Amino acid sequence: MASTIKKRLLVIALAEATFDLITPWVEEGELPTFKKFFEEGTTGNLKSSIPMITPQIWSSIVTGKNPGYHGLFDFWQRGKDGKFKEMNGSQIKVKPIWKILSENGLVSGIVNIPFTYPPQKINGFMISGEDAPGAHHSIASPNKIYNEIVEKFGRYRLKDIFPGGRKKEDYLKLVEEDVKKQTDVLEYLVSEKNWDFFLTFYSATAITQHYFWKDMLENNEYKDIIKTAYKSLDSAINRLCDAAGENTTVFLISECGAGPLISGVQINTLLQKGGFLTYKNSNGASQKQNSHFPGKSILRSKVAGFRKNAPGYIPKSLFYFANKNMHWLKTWIQTYLAGSDIDWNKTFAFSRGKEGDIFINLKGRDPHGVVEQDQYENVRDKIINNLSSLIDPSTGKKAVNKIYKREELYNGPYTDLAPDLLIEWVNDAYMPTESDKNKNFIFVERWRENMNWPTSGSHRKNGILLAKGPGIVKNKGIEKAGIIDMTPTWLHLLNQKIPEDLEGRVITDLLDKKFLNKNINNRTTYNL
Repeated sequence: MASTIKKRLLVIALAEATFDLITPWVEEGELPTFKKFFEEGTTGNLKSSIPMITPQIWSSIVTGKNPGYHGLFDFWQRGKDGKFKEMNGSQIKVKPIWKILSENGLVSGIVNIPFTYPPQKINGFMISGEDAPGAHHSIASPNKIYNEIVEKFGRYRLKDIFPGGRKKEDYLKLVEEDVKKQTDVLEYLVSEKNWDFFLTFYSATAITQHYFWKDMLENNEYKDIIKTAYKSLDSAINRLCDAAGENTTVFLISECGAGPLISGVQINTLLQKGGFLTYKNSNGASQKQNSHFPGKSILRSKVAGFRKNAPGYIPKSLFYFANKNMHWLKTWIQTYLAGSDIDWNKTFAFSRGKEGDIFINLKGRDPHGVVEQDQYENVRDKIINNLSSLIDPSTGKKAVNKIYKREELYNGPYTDLAPDLLIEWVNDAYMPTESDKNKNFIFVERWRENMNWPTSGSHRKNGILLAKGPGIVKNKGIEKAGIIDMTPTWLHLLNQKIPEDLEGRVITDLLDKKFLNKNINNRTTYNL
């Protein structure tokens, strides 16, 4: 067993977990570990970002800065040359918390966190999250920790258990098994390895909420799949807390919350009907392609089919090598196939991404730019005025809460990499589609590739924040906590000086007097 460390901090992230579900289930006695946090610690909402998308949110959590400083806005991002490229953790422009801790001699264990590929050499160990290309020893630093895990537990599962192509009745068992397998590995690392700061991530809550929220509302035979995911995680949290020991401060967080989805929205169709985008053919039907990233589903289906039917003697390492080293193929697909049905010479704006990002087709910046530089603001204003009045015919009410110019949400040297406009939906209850089976409609069901049923759950801005243990006050609500406040708060609890350039603040509401009065304003500067 690893020796007990005087001051340790364990952070368990539960993707898109929400108090809207946790609180009533705690009251019903379904979540005993969460109940302990309610009774022995403190809780509150954790405010997410606009838009709520993984690369942006998680990079903000671990750096304490907004995307204008850390530089990550989406999975695929437009560069200064106007071309889109796939993003990963190596493109974060500022130091994450584990780098700061390493420089100060503290040991970190970072496991499964989104956008940590390629793994960084730190004082401790890192196993990359879902953005890694596959299960292989190079997703871990040092590499030997991956081999150690495989030797003890078998193949390490990196990706979510995505329900695409599966039957609903088979999915519940898979979720429970996946949480248990992941917890077996985490329990071993928490109990046997030396660390001061341990940060990990579970995705079961997000996946089940996205695809089974409607079943829960309809109270049908699959209504308990989301609850079962929470109960499995409740047990997992208890195991990890026991493994960490009672002298460890523990945080439970989610990067955003969740709620029901009213409808998917085809942003490019919306832009087309507003006169800002033109398709090459009259009806805009490019049935085989995806308006956001058509190449992704094409590539996935071809690779998946090849791998399924490949002879057994073809080594798995070959597939990993291709996935890791053929990003040029993905880039080519994204650059030359995505939007190939758009008439760029007649298009003033277009959408790409999963959260309603809108890009102006600007001359001098974008490869097919047509909007003159001096017309940029005028075009943005026209789009805002046109799209802001969008009415959902199913409700008779507005669907758009606000359309932001990027400088209204971000500040910093990389703000110019952000989309030109970003949509905030009413009650966060709409999401852009990833399918364009019929471009004649704006409001459609939201499908993902290979799915047998549509998405029924969406994001919400309020994530969860629970904490208990040394340094944490009991039974006091947390107010006005945001995702960029996590890193400075964790540094403070670990008795570390806080970099002067962090935008986030220490969340004083959750600290007891001893920690509240100690070094609260003690900030320093770290060179990049």
